[in-house]
Amino acid sequence: MNQPALRVAASRGFFKALNTLPERGRAKVHKFIVQFMDEPTAPGLNYERINGSKDPQVRSLRVDQDYRCIVRAPEKGSTYVLLWVDKHDDAYAWARRKACHVNRVSGALQIVDVEGAEKALGDTISATVPESLFAQIADEQLMQLGVPAALLPSLRAISNEDGLTRLLEWLPPDCVDALILLADGRSFEEVLTELEKERPSTVDPTDVDTALNQPDSQAEFVVLTDDEELEAILSAPLEQWRVFLHPSQKRLVERHWNGPVRVLGGAGTGKTVAAMHRARWLARSFLAAGEAARGDKVLFTTFTRNLSTDIRSNLAKICTPQELQRIEVTHLDAWVSSYLRSQGLTIKVFNKEARDAAWSVAMLVADPDLGLDLRFYEEEWKEVVLAQGCSTQDEYLVAKRIGRGTRLNRQKRISIWPVFDALRSELRQRGLWEPEEAKQAAADRLNASAQPPRYRAIVVDEAQDFDVAAFRLLRALAGAEHTDDLFIVGDPHQRIYGRPLVLGQCGINVRGRSRKLRINYRTTEETRAWATAVLQGIDFDDLDGGSDPTSDTRSLLHGDQPLVKGFEDPADERRFLEDKLRQLRDVDGNLASTCVTIRTNKAVEQLARGLETAGFQVRIIEADEADDPSDPSLRLATMHRIKGLEFDQVFIPELNAELMPYRFELNRRPDEVSRQLFEQQERSLLHVAATRAKKRVVVTYSGKPSSFLTPGA
Repeated sequence: MNQPALRVAASRGFFKALNTLPERGRAKVHKFIVQFMDEPTAPGLNYERINGSKDPQVRSLRVDQDYRCIVRAPEKGSTYVLLWVDKHDDAYAWARRKACHVNRVSGALQIVDVEGAEKALGDTISATVPESLFAQIADEQLMQLGVPAALLPSLRAISNEDGLTRLLEWLPPDCVDALILLADGRSFEEVLTELEKERPSTVDPTDVDTALNQPDSQAEFVVLTDDEELEAILSAPLEQWRVFLHPSQKRLVERHWNGPVRVLGGAGTGKTVAAMHRARWLARSFLAAGEAARGDKVLFTTFTRNLSTDIRSNLAKICTPQELQRIEVTHLDAWVSSYLRSQGLTIKVFNKEARDAAWSVAMLVADPDLGLDLRFYEEEWKEVVLAQGCSTQDEYLVAKRIGRGTRLNRQKRISIWPVFDALRSELRQRGLWEPEEAKQAAADRLNASAQPPRYRAIVVDEAQDFDVAAFRLLRALAGAEHTDDLFIVGDPHQRIYGRPLVLGQCGINVRGRSRKLRINYRTTEETRAWATAVLQGIDFDDLDGGSDPTSDTRSLLHGDQPLVKGFEDPADERRFLEDKLRQLRDVDGNLASTCVTIRTNKAVEQLARGLETAGFQVRIIEADEADDPSDPSLRLATMHRIKGLEFDQVFIPELNAELMPYRFELNRRPDEVSRQLFEQQERSLLHVAATRAKKRVVVTYSGKPSSFLTPGA
């Protein structure tokens, strides 16, 4: 009888532990893994049982005199799982606490730390629980959702959401989404449907090989198929997003959808990671099917130039050269400009002087009896005329003005329209197009061309900041609705440029294909809660006419509360910032993982000069460049530029009443509705800045603080 082929898998935790070792130690472990994969049953590996272990299949293997690798040996079959690596005593201590079992109901392979869960709950567990948070859900149902049997007692001891928040980081990733939804009031059946959880017909708890094929297992384990794949994984263990996807992400990425998909998710939930893996999966699918030979390509587009730069850099880390050739990453406005030029249209780059000059000419025909200033016309032009594609007076007369603070009857609209007519004429004479007009013109030409779609599939990141014209263009680029045509990810809570819209009104039907990512992997729960409180009292849309609450999102990480500190004197605030930065530099050796972010470019430049004078090596992150992790400098950036990036520490200085909300811009708004919209965008901007931090946020101000720092403001 033939012996089953040897199979080696490794856990996410194994790579995490490996990354903490010194370089010499990592090199030894690399060599050990290669040898282990070649022959995991070799006599010289010295398998040792762990006295007191909670899992009888866990073994220790000698890497060298100092290090031990913890492995789960097969109970049956020939599949070995690398679980942890550490110094001798620490490795054994880890192995005694942990168990690696197949969930007998869900069929997923899971690593469980019962002691850690109990310690995390601490005094929230009482001898008598008034009523368990999940009292209405049976044990079998909880296990079907991914809860390990060993953690059921801890889960039953939870009586409130605070207890659940403490327990989340100790639970296997495949059950976290489900518990968040249950705590948010969803029924067991609703959770099963939304998360597409299917119970296997049969589960063999001793069959690790089959368990590793479960999608839920693949969030925590990767099967090492060959030396090339192993080397690719080991080359950058910090970037675990390259290898592991959470089950909720994997279900979105690795499947064929029968039309457009919309994915929502708060900051840090891995939306962009899912989008990048989606682009790779599509490119790989096209290559495998031979469709790439016909020129099928994936367009990956996002709202700003700097995010395109960052995404292009990160895609290169997960894609083969062949896959990368089939993915075009571009800022949408840049694509439009290039396309219209290819169509013979002269498109010039806007600048403030050119726009101001065009408006000066247009305002010469404005009716002074209306009492409307330039700022009103500018907003009406952008929020109504451009947003709804009004090219004639008749179209403007029937355009909706919901959310505009100044009421206009029919006669006033007729009196206003000549200004917009004059403006458009002036812009065309100068070869200038507003971005919305350019996108609409590109969409019109594509729709009228009768040519095949430009792209087989399109992936859209930061969708909350796109406008109606952008989505109409994307629909035209993808052609008529078809399988895998549009994959749209965004977070309305991070909307810092655009306005709410409805995808269905842009020709994009996402009904039945809308999903949400709820687990924050980047920021601590303390930071997430603080940043979310900044948005308290504001209702956010879901990009398709519904609402998107924050109550169903949690972070798996915990840390210090954000530090908010005020000063009377700006000089004292500056000294405090410099002292904190020196302390971090002394501990870490450099400030590469620290960013200082402020509201305006001018404030960034002034602070950079001051910090350089104080002896700090500073790098301002510019709009058109990707960040370079190898640069040891302290990062400085505006709050807009920091979007899409992440750092261990984020400092937000000068958060005073003048800069947040930005008083200069707020005072230029023509009415109260416009001011409220601007303040909402400013709150979202602060939310974005704070959620870039993986470990801690430090906020300072001098004089009068921002109203956003006042509870209930």
